[in-house]
Amino acid sequence: MHEQNFGVPELCRKVGMSRTQLHNKIKALTGHSTSQFNMKVRIHQATKLLRTTEMNISQVALEVGIESFPYFTQKIGLSPSK
Repeated sequence: MHEQNFGVPELCRKVGMSRTQLHNKIKALTGHSTSQFNMKVRIHQATKLLRTTEMNISQVALEVGIESFPYFTQKIGLSPSK
């Protein structure tokens, strides 16, 4: 998940489904779009890394594939000082 460019097309290839099949499956299981689900997985992984490692917030953002630091801090609800 640390690849910034890992998105819906890559996920489709990995699971062997068309974009529509994947979207329908994820929507049925989670209630989220494929892109929303992808971001939720990244944020979940980031939260786990922040709790279990000594990595700082910018290192975690890059590790989970989010290069926009302001976007990342807004999504996880933390500032760098926290």
